[in-house]
Formats: sequence, C-alpha cells, structure tokens
Amino acid sequence: MNNLERFELLRQKTYQSYSKESKTATILVVFAIVFGILAIMTEMIFLVFAIILLVAGMVFGGKAARHAHGFRVFVKEEMILSLLKEQFDEVAYQPSGTIPASTIVSTGMVKRPDRFHGEDYIKGKYKGVQFEVSDVDLKERVETRDSKGNVHVSYQTYFKGRWYIYKFERIFNEVLKISEGYSFQMNTRGLVKIDTESIEFNKKFSIYASSQEHGFYLITSTTIEKFLQLEKLHRGSILYYFAKNELHIGVNDRRDYMEFSLKKPINQETLKEFMADIDLIAAIINELRLDGSKFKNSL
Repeated sequence: MNNLERFELLRQKTYQSYSKESKTATILVVFAIVFGILAIMTEMIFLVFAIILLVAGMVFGGKAARHAHGFRVFVKEEMILSLLKEQFDEVAYQPSGTIPASTIVSTGMVKRPDRFHGEDYIKGKYKGVQFEVSDVDLKERVETRDSKGNVHVSYQTYFKGRWYIYKFERIFNEVLKISEGYSFQMNTRGLVKIDTESIEFNKKFSIYASSQEHGFYLITSTTIEKFLQLEKLHRGSILYYFAKNELHIGVNDRRDYMEFSLKKPINQETLKEFMADIDLIAAIINELRLDGSKFKNSL
C-alpha cells in the first residue's frame, strides 16, 4: 500500500465517523427545537426534553468537530511534510509557524498591521535557492461611530494570502519594488519611478527602483512576461521586492493555502489540485531563473 492509498483509507474512516456524529447532532438539535416549540405552546415539561436533546446534540457536534480537527492535524503534520520532502531539499514545515510580521513590514511594501496571524510555514531549498513561505493575514484597526456617538472598534483584513522569500547567492546593493496597482501602500521614498516597454505591465504595476539602471537590469522583457503569467495565476493583487540577496513575493488573494477537505477523496486528481500550491514554490524559481547566472556570485 502506497502513501496515497493509506492517506485515503484514513480519510474515509475519519469521514465516516465525522458524518455519523454530525448527522446525529443535527437530528438531536432538530428534535430539541421541536420540543422547545411544544413547551411554548403546551406543557413546559417539554422544555426539559428540549434542553437534554440540545446538550446531547452539542456533545455529538463536538465529537464531529474533533474528527475534522484530527484530520486537519494529520494532513498538516504527516501528509504535507511527506509531499514536501518529495519536491525539495532540507525541508522544514511548521503548521503553526510563520514568516514574522517584522520581516514583511521591513520591506516597505505593506503597512504595519495592528493584528497579525500566520501559519503553514515552509522552509527549504530548490536548485540551490533557499526559500521560505507562509500564509499571512494582516489586519488594521478600524474605528466607527454610530448615531449615538458610541465608538466601535473592529479589525479588518487588508492583506491575506501567501508571502514568499527566496534567497539567492548574489547580493545587490540596490532595491526594486513592484506593486500591482497602489493597493499595498508601498513606501517609495528615495526611489525613482520606472516605466517599461510593456504598456500592459505599466498599467497593472507600479515600479520603483533605487536607479533606472538597476530596474532595467532586473526587469527584462522575459521577466515582464513571467511576472504577467504569475499575476494571471492568482486572484487579487501581487507584489515583488528585490533587495540584497532576496526576492519577496506577496500574493493578496484572500486564500487559505495548504488545506485539504475531509469530504474530498484523496486521489491523483484531487492531489493534483493540492500540489499546485506546492509546485508554485519551485515554479517561481524556474520561471524567474533565480538559480541562473544573474543571481550567482560568479557574475
């Protein structure tokens, strides 16, 4: 039995238990509602039965939730790590880990969040290029005032998606920032604006660099083509930040990556969809040629 078959058997077993507990919880809650209505319309004695059934429904609902959580933990701790090791070298995976908010903010590509959450941290190496990836959620504090003058505070997401960091050999002493539109509040102080030969690219992206020469050295016609292809693979907005020996890519598409539904069979077809998130890590290195001579110390 291979790993895929083993993963699917475990999913089936877990889903059967989840489905059974979930259906039982639903039935008990429905009967609790019925007895609650009878208590209001006839005898209050029915209220006792309603409460008992509701509590029982909550117990079974809790059991169902634990089955779903157990499957999620399994996917995170065993299945994902197994798949990553097949693709990359020196892999480390932390389901609750993240690229620090301070690292992201230090790029000057997004504003400092008032609340931050990250998960699914992946670190590894591909073709000699080191990388770090994690899901991130950046929120800002928003105050609103109602008609009575009362202030209400909420936290609204302004960036949710994936953050990539690639580390290559060569250290550049200049900076290049590329942002789709103006949605990220990019800090452009001390940088010059650049327009490329591509009208389509100029319409989609704002481009700033520490010098025109550095900008055009990194943004070639081939690079523009690859950036546009990558942009089309994602909903939402995307940004790029080149500095020193790092490339940061932020994808603001409101997605949760590295998730696998308990209800969905684990087979070659569904695994292909799941693997697209993992394959994209290597695809960026391949398409942008981060392992090429331009990013080597020997140049």
